Amino acid sequence: MNEHSNHNNIDSVYNKESMRRRLDRFSRFNISGLCPTLKDNQPHFFESFNESHFALMFEFEQTIKSVRTQPFSISYTDGKKKRLYTPDFSLSYYNKRICVVEVKHSKAIDAKTKRTHCLIEKAFEKLGFEFVVLTENDLPPRRALSNMKMILRNALSMKVVNDEHVNTLLDVLPPELTLQKAHSICDALNISRNMICHFVLKDYLKMDVSCDICNETVLINNLNGFVK
Repeated sequence: MNEHSNHNNIDSVYNKESMRRRLDRFSRFNISGLCPTLKDNQPHFFESFNESHFALMFEFEQTIKSVRTQPFSISYTDGKKKRLYTPDFSLSYYNKRICVVEVKHSKAIDAKTKRTHCLIEKAFEKLGFEFVVLTENDLPPRRALSNMKMILRNALSMKVVNDEHVNTLLDVLPPELTLQKAHSICDALNISRNMICHFVLKDYLKMDVSCDICNETVLINNLNGFVK
C-alpha cells in the first residue's frame, strides 16, 4: 500500500477546492514559511511559530507514518449555519489511526473557541477521526526544539541514506557511548557524521535533547531486538 494512502483516502472524502484558507504563503503580515519533512512528499507550510514547532516534533514521533498540513476542509453545522473548517495538520499513524490537529495559542482559547472546537470534534467523530487542539503548553522546552531542529537539519543534509552504512553502524555501535565516540566510529568507517543525527531522528539512538549537545553527550543504543 502506498505510504500516503490513508491521506489519499481522506482526499476522496473532502473536496479540497472548497478549502476556506486562501492566505499568501509568505505575506509580511503572517508568520509563515516551509518546514522540511520526511513524512510527506513536500515541505510543510506553517502560519505560526507553534505550527512549525509541532511539525518538527512530528518528525521525531516514530508512530506517525505521514503528516500533511492544511490537508482538507470539512463542513460542520453551527446552529442553522453551515461552516467550513481547515485543520492545521492531519496525522496518519502506522496503526491506521487518523488524528486531525488544530494548533492554537492558549490565550486565544475562550468559551466561544471551545464551543467551536466541540462542534468540529463531533463532525470528525462521525467519520472515525480524532480531533485534538494543541497549544504552546504541549511543546518541549526551547532548548529541546533548537536541538531537534539541528538534528533534523543534519540528518536531511545527507539527502540519500546509504543502507550499507546504516547496517554497518547497527552492527558496531555499543550499548552506550558519547557523541565524540560515535563521531570517531563514523570517521574510522568513512561514514558521514550526520548519520548519527539520522539515527537519533529514527530513534535508533536516544539522546537527551533538553540539554546542550557536546562531545560528552551520552547516546543510548535503542536497537535491542531490532531486526534489520
